[in-house]
Amino acid sequence: MKYYEEIVKNRQSCRSFEDISVEFEKIEAITDYHEDEESDLVDEIKTELKFYGSKAYGLLKDSVGYNGICIKAPQYAVLYSEKADHYLENAGYIIQGITLKMTELGLAACWLTINDAEAAKAALGEDTDLELACVLAFGYRAKDNEEKKAPKISLDELCMGPDFKTEVNTDLFYHELEDSLRASAHAQSFQNLQPYRMLVDPTTVHLVGLPSEMTNDYDTKLNYGIVMFNFYSVMWAVRPQAPRWSFDAPEHDLKLPDDVEYVAKIKI
Repeated sequence: MKYYEEIVKNRQSCRSFEDISVEFEKIEAITDYHEDEESDLVDEIKTELKFYGSKAYGLLKDSVGYNGICIKAPQYAVLYSEKADHYLENAGYIIQGITLKMTELGLAACWLTINDAEAAKAALGEDTDLELACVLAFGYRAKDNEEKKAPKISLDELCMGPDFKTEVNTDLFYHELEDSLRASAHAQSFQNLQPYRMLVDPTTVHLVGLPSEMTNDYDTKLNYGIVMFNFYSVMWAVRPQAPRWSFDAPEHDLKLPDDVEYVAKIKI
């Protein structure tokens, strides 16, 4: 499948960029993508996407950074969001879509961990009631950048059966579903820990979260949005009317241990 093979699999985080600005036409294409009605997870949550140049590095370096280190880049994309139920899952979903749009445009990107959202917003001089939810460094990958792709979870590790105590039936994996699950296995997460699993039955995929002492609640919810986008984007590429993710309760007992949380479901 083109979208999975050429976009999702080729998406790779970048921490070294060429010192050149991104063309206006590509910024405009990213903006148009964000304004599309399919770009978000929760339609009712208000979001705003803003772009900043290289000077933002000096403004953000004390409050934003991957593993505590802010990445120098020619451009930064910042998503501001209304604070509402599931706003972080929604923000992760939106920004993951933007990173894949950047991949499609020949750009590279790196998610930056937010250590102090209020300080970052103040440093950028933004006077808005919206919460600073995500920061993305982006631009053209440096030619001498030799970073390797981070290891990802295998499909067998990611997937379980109709409930948490049952092995998955791989005979259920028709082509589009398998590619969507593989895209989920390729999703990036904080420290690449991927503390989540997908329970697959004949009609529904359920996303559940595993305990992770290294991942705080903020990044946990962003992780969920990222993996939900990867799954849906591949399914949507072949079925534009594919059902979307829902936070409604599951329709059967998932037999989850006490330390595993139910997140969301999607009909297949």
